[in-house]
Amino acid sequence: MKAEHTHKEYQQRINTVINYILNNLKEDLSLDKLATIANYSPFHFQKIFSQVQGESPKQYIIRMRLENAAHYLNIHSHKSITEIALDSGFASAATFARAFKNYFGVSAEGLRALTPTEKVKLRQNQAQEPKPDFLTPTYDTEFWSRTLQVVVRRIPAMRTLFVNTPLADTQKIQEGFKKVVQWVESHDLFHSEILYVGLVNPHQGLYRSSVSIPKDAKLPSRMSETVIEAGKFAVYKIKGDTVHTFQSLHAFYEIWLPHSGYRIADPNGFEILLGNPATIPYVEIEREIHIRIEPAN
Repeated sequence: MKAEHTHKEYQQRINTVINYILNNLKEDLSLDKLATIANYSPFHFQKIFSQVQGESPKQYIIRMRLENAAHYLNIHSHKSITEIALDSGFASAATFARAFKNYFGVSAEGLRALTPTEKVKLRQNQAQEPKPDFLTPTYDTEFWSRTLQVVVRRIPAMRTLFVNTPLADTQKIQEGFKKVVQWVESHDLFHSEILYVGLVNPHQGLYRSSVSIPKDAKLPSRMSETVIEAGKFAVYKIKGDTVHTFQSLHAFYEIWLPHSGYRIADPNGFEILLGNPATIPYVEIEREIHIRIEPAN
């Protein structure tokens, strides 16, 4: 029982650090700073992080920065490679170029020049295990041209509680929602306008099962929260599994976006579930996909 409690404590503190890293990739992420967040000594923190994550804090940070940069290279064609490198937390373009080529086996310029199919093959060949099926860019163009109904909305800021779950595992996603709903219920945070929100981080393989909470709610420190900033979003409805979701995203990017007058402002979108995922299977719930956009020119 003590060992199980210790493992949960380690996992909880490391998750807090991971959330900080993912939200601050551009910032200084020194070992001392991260150890302070975890409330461990630097030596103890590095040992526990490596034990929980299977890699050192430094390795994890570099990998997340590279994954972030690769995703922005694909989405933000209007930005220079140097700009993306600096925005992803690299000290210089030269440092980024070496790390990128070592990690992906191709330069940043080379990655941008690949077709969607070639990019998927590159990622599949790079992985030690097969990449999830949702990475495939294959979709039924005729079906999505007929069914993809996109509207543009302004969305107010939203504060949410969340737990991290694997993006490809709908069962874990649902378990995550159940856990967050329990938190909300036990701390009397349910409110009349509650929303069930899934935050999607595709380049990190991460899904945050989230529930909206009042802006002024006070929370225990062990809970993870984030704020979705207000803004303009492209919104469309879907229902189905993760593969279906990513097929819709490819269709959105290739069918709707080029003629919309907009470009993607942030590749990390979110979805609002129009049903309670604590009681209804995730794949059976209609969902509204939200993608932050900005004027193309």
